Amino acid sequence: DVDAVLGTSYQKYSTELANVIGEQFPVESLQKLASAGLIKGGTSSSSNSSFLSYFARVNYKLMDRYLFSVSTRIDGSSVFGSNSRYGFFPALSAGWVLSEENFLQSASFISFLKLRASWGLTGNAAGFGNFAHLGLWGGGAYNGSGGLVSTQLANPDLKWEKSNQVDIGLDFGILNNRISGEIDYYNRQTNDLIYQVPVPGNTGYTSKTVNIGGISNKGIELVLNADNIVTKHFKWSSSFNLSRNKNKVTKLDGIQTLLAGNDGRYLNSLIVGQSIGVFYGPKFAGADPANGDALYYKADGKTTTNDYNEAGNFIVGNPNPKMIVGLSNTLKYKDFDFSFLFQGVFGNDIQNGAGGFMSSSFAWFDNQTLDQLARWQKPGDITNVPQFRLGYDNGIAASSRYIYDGTYVRLKSLTLGYTLPKVLADKIRLSSLRIYFTGVNLLTFTDYPGWDPEVNTDYRADNVNQGSDFYSAPQIKNISIGLNIGF
Repeated sequence: DVDAVLGTSYQKYSTELANVIGEQFPVESLQKLASAGLIKGGTSSSSNSSFLSYFARVNYKLMDRYLFSVSTRIDGSSVFGSNSRYGFFPALSAGWVLSEENFLQSASFISFLKLRASWGLTGNAAGFGNFAHLGLWGGGAYNGSGGLVSTQLANPDLKWEKSNQVDIGLDFGILNNRISGEIDYYNRQTNDLIYQVPVPGNTGYTSKTVNIGGISNKGIELVLNADNIVTKHFKWSSSFNLSRNKNKVTKLDGIQTLLAGNDGRYLNSLIVGQSIGVFYGPKFAGADPANGDALYYKADGKTTTNDYNEAGNFIVGNPNPKMIVGLSNTLKYKDFDFSFLFQGVFGNDIQNGAGGFMSSSFAWFDNQTLDQLARWQKPGDITNVPQFRLGYDNGIAASSRYIYDGTYVRLKSLTLGYTLPKVLADKIRLSSLRIYFTGVNLLTFTDYPGWDPEVNTDYRADNVNQGSDFYSAPQIKNISIGLNIGF
């Protein structure tokens, strides 16, 4: 069997935003701007982008056991520079249904077995705005006169971020598919990484969007499904998934280390040979027993100093998990059902960006953490908490002091339900009736001292500044009781 697709598509996006602020309305019921006693001001903005694609795909299937697919597409986007608008993205895939082969027919316990492989080149055109390639100007004022000011450096050579990926996988089912699953290995090499690189402040700008380097991602993914027990009145099924990814910055176009944050509060960095977004900064050495000063290790990693500016920089953590797992179970007995889902994240670190504010002697008017009770108070005290100095920061700058293990296991959801038998539902003229109890985020097992280890902060939306907890709202714990009625 052969099928093919040939086509083209064009998309255009346009956004117009306007905002006007009014105050001093005479009564609450009059909410139109015409009723405002004072118009304070307003803003307006517009944005647009376009996307043009040409694509083709051919699929071929032979004897329901040999599968092949070839596809290609040419994409053009207005978000890139005039010199590199278009990208070419081919892909190949093949599959072999081994369970259809004669040499496996005698293996009756194998219900399904398929080997598959694919290769493809993909492009990224999202996450950096519509005008990153342009030199932008904005309104400004100087000495009481209005004018224009340059706000962004142009980059006409900004081009597609491309990922070259190879996947190899195995799908299987055994014992009449009572047990089934997938095993996948992937190798993704990303080049021409798009990133906002900091530039010297004396240029008048803070950053420039460029294609700066490459990143390697390699990993495995495993999914297992099982019908553990199946009887007339009772069924128990389980599902387990595991993923493990290892990434590495392969190049930064002549740069060895690039500090991602530019405000000194966060430690995420890009370092050639290391995982993306590793925490890189001073290593905290505790409190000086003699005077309570915060201490940091110098560049040699052995001697210490109480001067933050003399401290060496080290890799002090990694926000990337070593492994992510999930386990769900569903049990049904007659008209009762019970299900739960556990999720676990292992081997990642979290930087508590708010930690310095909550151990600052109330200098920032924040509540203080309990570890301040173990602070240095007199000469000879051995502690990792520096002296509490009212109105003076002592050891609260970004360092390994606020890096913690982010490993956690969480009972993500739990549901218990009862469905009224059909014969009883019919008597009360209902097609169905089910009552249930559901809980979300009921239990969390972790050593992380912050509010919640499930932080997804990416404060610059660039996939680098991960694992930063800056007063992140904890996941909501929710308990509900419900009734589903069908008529």
